[in-house]
Amino acid sequence: MLSGSLHPEQGTTMSHELKPWSVTASRITYEDRWIRLRSDDCVTAEGTVVAPFHVLDYPDWINVIPLMPDGRILLTREYRHGCGEIILGLVAGGVEPADIEAGDAAMAAARRELREETGHEASSFLKLLTSYPNAANHSNIVTSWLALGVNRTGEPRFDPGEKVDMLFADLGDILADLRSGAVIMQSMHVAALYAAESWLRMHASEGLK
Repeated sequence: MLSGSLHPEQGTTMSHELKPWSVTASRITYEDRWIRLRSDDCVTAEGTVVAPFHVLDYPDWINVIPLMPDGRILLTREYRHGCGEIILGLVAGGVEPADIEAGDAAMAAARRELREETGHEASSFLKLLTSYPNAANHSNIVTSWLALGVNRTGEPRFDPGEKVDMLFADLGDILADLRSGAVIMQSMHVAALYAAESWLRMHASEGLK
């Protein structure tokens, strides 16, 4: 459903001929605990054959922006092998089967990842936005959360091979560094930070911690 605020370019009309592709065959070409590669043979509405088209079937993801009592946010810093760099990021991870069993899978995953990666708990989680990481060839969604009432309750519990530093920063300073290019982060994390900044600005009078 399109928002009423969206309008086509002047002098044009919206196409009502956009239709999903038909899938004539589908197979799993690779799968392990982290990823599943699905290869589909597709046909567009106009009859064009697109085969194979590869889709990455990841679990749904979450990321969390913990808001500390002093108004700063908690960030992570870790090595990311895809870009080969040590970068800033958010508490993040994938939805696991146990999270699904807990009911609200995305919130359960957010609570678990915050505890595992940082040793912190939160009294509440505010959903900032839900988005597609890459709608072109990823099947999953990512839900971004603002964690409120955050406090340290224990030690992090890292997965094998995982090592994460915790840093605290002013949200405005991080956004300024992103705009200047001094800091580069995952695009999903950047979107979450801007969503958090917008929400906090609208609720500034409430004194949230």
